[in-house]
Formats: sequence, C-alpha cells, structure tokens
Amino acid sequence: PSKRRKVVGGLRLRTTPSKPAYGDNRGKNAEPESIEQQQGSNRAVRQMHSDSRFPLRSSRKEPFIPLLTPTSVDKLITGIWRQVFSEVEWSRSSMCVEPTMRIRGGMSREAFRAVNSACLMYHSQSQSSRALEMIVQAYWVDCYEARIVAVQLEQGILSTTEARMTALREACAVLKLTEKDMRNRLAIWRGYKEIKDAGGWASLVFSGSGVYRFCKYRIGFDEGLTQQLGHMRHGLEVAADTLHPGWRELLGVVGQESRLHYAGHPHEWVIFGDSPAAPLRSTYRHLKWDAGFQFVDECVIDQAVFGGCDPRRMPEIDPTICPTCQQQQSDDVRVNRCTCFPTLFGGLKIQPAVQIFNTGNAKNNGVLARLEFPRGTAVGEFIGLVTSGLEGVDVMIGGSPDKSYQLFQGQFGNFTRFINHSCHPNSHFQKFYWKGVERVLVVSRGIQSGSEVTVDYSDHYWRHLEKPCLCGETRCRFPRQ
Repeated sequence: PSKRRKVVGGLRLRTTPSKPAYGDNRGKNAEPESIEQQQGSNRAVRQMHSDSRFPLRSSRKEPFIPLLTPTSVDKLITGIWRQVFSEVEWSRSSMCVEPTMRIRGGMSREAFRAVNSACLMYHSQSQSSRALEMIVQAYWVDCYEARIVAVQLEQGILSTTEARMTALREACAVLKLTEKDMRNRLAIWRGYKEIKDAGGWASLVFSGSGVYRFCKYRIGFDEGLTQQLGHMRHGLEVAADTLHPGWRELLGVVGQESRLHYAGHPHEWVIFGDSPAAPLRSTYRHLKWDAGFQFVDECVIDQAVFGGCDPRRMPEIDPTICPTCQQQQSDDVRVNRCTCFPTLFGGLKIQPAVQIFNTGNAKNNGVLARLEFPRGTAVGEFIGLVTSGLEGVDVMIGGSPDKSYQLFQGQFGNFTRFINHSCHPNSHFQKFYWKGVERVLVVSRGIQSGSEVTVDYSDHYWRHLEKPCLCGETRCRFPRQ
C-alpha cells in the first residue's frame, strides 16, 4: 500500500489583487484618486475570525486560599457532632408507633402542621431504631468473642479457629444466614465495636447512617480514628447527656448503665481533653466564684438603672425593616424576610456547636468549636446584664455616645463570656439591629472545626489593663515584657 502523505496545516494570507489606479469604467470627468486613497485600495485586509474549534482561553479566576480536603475520618467526626447538636429525639420512648393519619379535604395549616410533626416523629423513630440496631450489633461482637472462649473451655481439644467456626455456625443457625454473609456482617459489626471502644457508646449512637460504609470498607481506621475518638470521648458524652437526656435509654436493651453522667446546661461542664469533664464552678475556685454563673438566652435589663425601658432600643430605626438588608423582620417565620443571621433571628434557633474547654495554660477556660463556622455566620449573641455605671470590671459598651449602656457578664450570660482574646482572632464583634433593638453578635471570620473561638478585645481594653496578653500569636500587640 502507498505511504500516506503527511499533511501539514497552517494559516495562509489570502492575496488581494491590486486594482488599477484608473479603471476603464470611470468617467472622463472623474478626478484622479489621491496617493492615500490608492494605497488604501491596494492594502491587504487582515482579519481574524473565531472558529468553534479554536481553543478558548480559560477565564481568569480570582485568587483563593487553598484548603485541605477533609478526610473520611474528618467527615465521620463532623457527622457525629452534627447529629449530637441536632434536634432529633434519641430515646426508646420515641419509638412508639401511632395510628396512621387520615387527612381529607383541603390542606389547612393545622393539617400541614400535623404532617410535619409526623415526619419529625418518624424520623426520630428511624434514627433511634438505627442506633439501637448498631448497639445490639456492637454488643453481639463482644458476646461472639466471649462465646469463642467458652467453646474452647467446653471442648479443650478445639483450636481457636475451630472454636471460632463453631460459634459462627451457631449464630448462622439462629440468624438464618450463610457463613459468607455472616462473615461479611461480622466485619461491619466489628467496626461498630471498635468505634464504641474508642469513643464510647455516644460516638456509635450519633454516628449516623454513614458509619455503615465507613465500617464496610474500613475507611480511615488506620488514619488515627481511634485516637481522635478517644480524645473527644468525654466531650461527646457531655453534649449527648445535656442535649439528649434520653439517649442512654437505648443502652438498656443490652443491659448497659442508663444513668446520666452529666446533667444541666451543656456549658456548665468544662472539657479536659482525655480526662472526665469537670463542673464549671470548680475551675474558678481560685477566684472565689461562689455566686456562680447563670446561663440565660436573652439579655437581662437592670431594673434599678433603666426601670422598664430597654436602652438598646433605637427609636430612629424602623422596627419592622432590617437596616442591613432592607428586608422585613418578624419573629414569625412566615412573615420574616431578613436572612442576615437566620440561626439567631427570624427562624429556628439552633444550638451553637461549641463547648467550654480548659486551655491548659494561664487563660484557664475557652470556647471550642465542634463544627465549622463559615465566614460571616453568627457564632452567638453577646448576652449579659444590661446596666450602666460599672467600673473596674470587663463590660461591653453599646448604644450611642449620648445614650450608652453596658453589657456585664459577671452573673448572667452565655458561652460568649468565656471567649478568649487573640491578636489574630477568627471572629469579631458586630452590632446588629433586630426589630429596632441593638444586639452585639460574635461573627465568624472562618472558624474551623476543632479550633478555639477567639476575638479581639481591642487596644482600648489592653491599654487600661495591667497584665500582658497571653494569646501567643507571633504578632502579639501586648506581649510580656
């Protein structure tokens, strides 16, 4: 066969024939063209035409900060904390089945509310049933290993492998499974047991549906999973006991202790890493904090100073319109259109995924983020006693110069009282007006899961304080002398 000729492609300029200066069909009385016109008519025109096959240059992207892709272990731990701070009810009492609803006619507000309640109820039942199933399966592995030992004691001539196969066949006969299916399930159930042994029962109960795939393919078990679960074990129990008091009822099915270890408000306990949590009051014995600290959800007005008036209310601001987004504000979710901070105002208030922890240094306690707070989202509201005239104590100044007030967190407040200062913080204070009332919020600058929440106390605060800053940042503005 003849050799195929290699074709070389390329761009070629099309030559344009030059036109004579005087055409034959010009009139006799026509004037000769100028030199510029002659040169213009003889000049070749070069134009570039786009073709659909021509490679296009990719659009220029804005510079971005590279972020590490979360590993499978990070995703599992994030899912556990997300389940802990959810509104799902975890208890055996939520597993009762009620008669099926029968709604006829138009879908009224009450009927739709009943349907929503049914969805929430059966979702809670499904979550509790799934958690109960994993509890029994993890407990089964313990019983299976104990049965292997018992078989060896009963029949001393059997090896460990033979005793294991005997116990496996006994289970297959009851569960009506083949040995292959039983071994596959055993591998998954053994993963449940390893998670339970490392992070306690709470880590398994709140792991969600994603733990099945995690245990089936053994993803991340060699990437430090057990160490991370062990480190956050006591923090998980604090959050589970205080936010979901009924979750330990599920452990009763396998004869485990169902008594709560931690009761009360979730922020009344201080996390000490691998050690059990301690009461908040016990960490301030050196300050003789006998009066205690009361956690409240709303600011308390000092009646002795302001009477029945709220100094945070600004008469010049329309109480129905948000000054930031110019949208309607209302506590009714059907009417509200302001979405500046939906986790705090105008929607379902979500429990902040934070805990009080011991920093291990002179700062004593701090606030630990258990989930990521994207940039611009609210971590929480700065809540305390609204008063005036205090001196020599830490207060937040609010209002205007001619009408100011103080927010004091000495006896009333929330977790924001324990946020430490940093010269390079990951959050900041921001004023926000909700229905004409000034609020002080802690807004994230990009808080990663597992990091301490910090804020800048301002230069004015440190200039009037006779002690050094302990933030430890390389660009600390007030270091130790």
